[in-house]
Amino acid sequence: MGNCLGALVIAWTTCNPVAASADARAVDLVQHMLVALKSLDYDGIFVYQHADNLDTLRVIHRGSGRAESERIITLSGPRREIIREGNRVTVKLAADHAVLVEEHQPRESLGRGFTGSGQEFGARYRFQLENIDRVAGRSAQIVQITPETADRYSYRLWIDQASGLPLKSMIVDLDGQPLEQEQFATVTVGVPPSDEDFKSELLGSDFVWYVREETPVPEHAAGQRDNWRVAWLPTGFVQHRNLTRHLATSRLPVRHFVYSDGLATVSVFIEKLGGDASPLVGDSNLGAVNVFSRLIDHHQVTVVGEMPRTMVRQIAASVAPQTLE
Repeated sequence: MGNCLGALVIAWTTCNPVAASADARAVDLVQHMLVALKSLDYDGIFVYQHADNLDTLRVIHRGSGRAESERIITLSGPRREIIREGNRVTVKLAADHAVLVEEHQPRESLGRGFTGSGQEFGARYRFQLENIDRVAGRSAQIVQITPETADRYSYRLWIDQASGLPLKSMIVDLDGQPLEQEQFATVTVGVPPSDEDFKSELLGSDFVWYVREETPVPEHAAGQRDNWRVAWLPTGFVQHRNLTRHLATSRLPVRHFVYSDGLATVSVFIEKLGGDASPLVGDSNLGAVNVFSRLIDHHQVTVVGEMPRTMVRQIAASVAPQTLE
């Protein structure tokens, strides 16, 4: 961390020593936030807004004493629960009487999925400290994160000055309009949750369980004779994962690529279609996340990214099979 911030300070001091200090402090604060998200115990009610939809949820997080775990319960709309214990994620859907269980690397519910170091952040985004605000009765430092190019979104974070926890976050489109935001209405920090707090309220013998373990699958077992490649990505996105996995919602193994620029993440799913499968084609979105699916050589290619729709479409257009020699 020290080396990353040192590089940023040196680069900025050359032209603007005041900006250098502010930028390094902003990056350092975001890094501290990422540690706080995983290591702290907290319990709170937060609201998630996208378009005209407003959802209220409770999040219970345990970061001390044992493996990190988290439980999210919807308080409005359909009854759902998400329970994460380490890499094991269980999703319970009351309306469908279904339980989905998968093993995969977790994405923080409140941390925007940031994965990068300070040096990676500084290469693609400008970080700025703004004013102090209050969220959920707590004092929060606002951090503005602005991309250097028009192929990704801006972010605003309200970070608790006492704990480092993100109390509010917002994703802003290229026109400066909020795409989605989430914020705590109430939150308690530092009180370890009990085992009772992690017991599900959605129980029933009629629930159908779909359990898939995330284990690498040989290419021939996936029914794929070709090696797939993603030929184009926005500058700065690098591959984080490349594997063939079982998904709880899919009968056949699915090829899965994950790319990130340190803040935004994009996934590419490639699934061989069975004889009776109906392919999905076209666009959809949820808040800042855009989805585009297309059909290629009896495979469905789906790109899911926290980036503008045009970028998601361009990535999907670059996916192609590459015949192995």
